[in-house]
Amino acid sequence: MERVGLIALDMDGTLLLSDHRTVPERNARAIREACAQGVCVAISTGRMLEDASDFCLRLDLPCMIIAANGARVSDAPLPQGCVIRRCALAPGDALRAIDLLRPFGLILNAFEDGRVSTLRETAPGWTYHLVKRGLIRADYGEEAICAAAQRGIMKLFAVSGGFAGDEGDARIPEALALLRCELPGLEITSSAPGNVEVMPGDAGKGAALAALAAHCGLPREAVMAVGDAQNDMSMLRYAFHSVAMGNATAEVKAACRYETDTNDECGVGKIIERVLMARTESRAAGR
Repeated sequence: MERVGLIALDMDGTLLLSDHRTVPERNARAIREACAQGVCVAISTGRMLEDASDFCLRLDLPCMIIAANGARVSDAPLPQGCVIRRCALAPGDALRAIDLLRPFGLILNAFEDGRVSTLRETAPGWTYHLVKRGLIRADYGEEAICAAAQRGIMKLFAVSGGFAGDEGDARIPEALALLRCELPGLEITSSAPGNVEVMPGDAGKGAALAALAAHCGLPREAVMAVGDAQNDMSMLRYAFHSVAMGNATAEVKAACRYETDTNDECGVGKIIERVLMARTESRAAGR
């Protein structure tokens, strides 16, 4: 671990407590210390760039950001950050995904920079949480979501309800299977039991992390990734130092080299502290 130079951290189920809002001080302090010691830290999330940036700015976390499951990469939080990688769904693919998902009765959200278009036929009062927080604008209805698809969306997010689909829903596995069958060239994943996420084929956290490592001039052997869910799998496969949260799925744990404690036990802070300790011991030994 003493050679780790870039650490990518998932947000929900990893960096954040289970309330999806709180970054424990131990986690925040470890991130700041890592950055101070010259280790690059990236937030790697399915959330929008505006959302991750808001967290970083409020908590004074000098992080790079992989957002929308790899469809956006920024070298710092907005508004100062520069987007160094962006991907968008082709209009035909986006419209086809919307058509395939509508019969499942899920809430559909099409994301663009600073904007979400929502089709909420089964939940008329549902509003995306970033709109409530004033971070992005919203448009509603079939016409709006189709227009967004034509402009080029970074991610299509289908959710059964609640906060980001926390609760399991029998429709989700069927929707995932259908999309993967009909649109095999796209990046199709899930970050919680009640959601479906559709991105361009050249997106994905793994591809984005590889691009970010190259941007930092670091080899794969110097990269650590920490996650808990299906949408983290590509970055965990890419990173030489792959870390599963204690609350991770069985699939994630089986894929990882290391395991840390749960998100509610500051697993992120603890694994970063291990990295920093290893670096300190290596320097003391003259390695």
